[in-house]
Amino acid sequence: MKELIMSLSLVLICALPSHATDGDPVALGDSCLEMHDTFGALEHYGAALALDSSAAVVRKVARCHYMRGDYGRCVSTMLPVAGPGGDSLSLEQLRYVFDSYRQMGETAQVVTWGQAILRRCPMDGEVTAAVAQVYISDNAYSPNIGRNLAWSYLKRDSTCIPVLRQYADANFLLKDFDAAERAYLSLMELGDSTYNTIYSLGMTYMQTERDSLARLWLQRGASLARLWLKRAAEKSGMKNAGCLYRLGIVCVDMNLADEGIMYLNLAFSLMLPDQRVAFVVKRALGEGYYKKGHYWSAIYAWEEALRYNRNSMATIFNTAQAYGLVGNDEKEKAFYRAFLSMAALAEPNETLDGMVRQAEAVVGGHEDFKGAIVGPPI
Repeated sequence: MKELIMSLSLVLICALPSHATDGDPVALGDSCLEMHDTFGALEHYGAALALDSSAAVVRKVARCHYMRGDYGRCVSTMLPVAGPGGDSLSLEQLRYVFDSYRQMGETAQVVTWGQAILRRCPMDGEVTAAVAQVYISDNAYSPNIGRNLAWSYLKRDSTCIPVLRQYADANFLLKDFDAAERAYLSLMELGDSTYNTIYSLGMTYMQTERDSLARLWLQRGASLARLWLKRAAEKSGMKNAGCLYRLGIVCVDMNLADEGIMYLNLAFSLMLPDQRVAFVVKRALGEGYYKKGHYWSAIYAWEEALRYNRNSMATIFNTAQAYGLVGNDEKEKAFYRAFLSMAALAEPNETLDGMVRQAEAVVGGHEDFKGAIVGPPI
């Protein structure tokens, strides 16, 4: 009896329709897609297209290409059945085209298809942020357009982190540092304590410190720049050279020379062998040592900087000054002569004229270099 029941069960199972062996190829493709078997789905959809090349099946094929990361093929398959402005596509299908263009870095198409989505769903925060980012970062557009787009969204939803990030970045690029500060602080309050947010907040305070004339704001800006840049540096495991360099600059400007020198040395070790960057860091190190009264260390750092860029008049002038302070008159005059030969070819201005007078007082008067440049003695 037991065997009879089992035999009947097997007969019933065999009598059931099998999606794996026969049936509608579209349904078979859909079943595969539910299991994320895009390879099998494409086989079945291909069979379906041989019978009926309907737009609905074509869109399913495009979806498979998207899921397989074949973004170019997704777009080329979807566009012929998209209709004007994507009107024939569902919102999900619009997103496939939009995201494919994002993955391929085609920013103009990101804007076009992002706008198509936003016409249907103006409160799509992810798409708003992506389109705003293109406006802000692509030279073909204006950061102000990105800021306006983000702000239009934020007036209704001020807590969308991706949109708020773009709004903050746009304000920073447009040098509206007060608005950028408020936006970055709002991101922090929302829990966005990523490296980029912390670093950008530190850079905002650094710019505030540079641009403000009020003494209170100078002190506040430098102090907060140091605080947030330090947090960003720690967040990166002290491995981001650009952050460490800017942190070092802020510390030197605040007369925290020891701390600044430490960060600048770390930055320098990470930046090698980039000669342009190495010059900038060594020059800043020299300024740090000079402020501490360590003139020989300043000289060494500046001469190292000049090995990366022999044409920096300011660095040559500073080195001459430092040699004067350590009592090496010969080197002082030699560096001043190198400076004067370059200054003779530069566009005059009040600051440069003052430096020239100081140098000529040391070397003993004006000298006509006849267009020649005297190299620094390094």
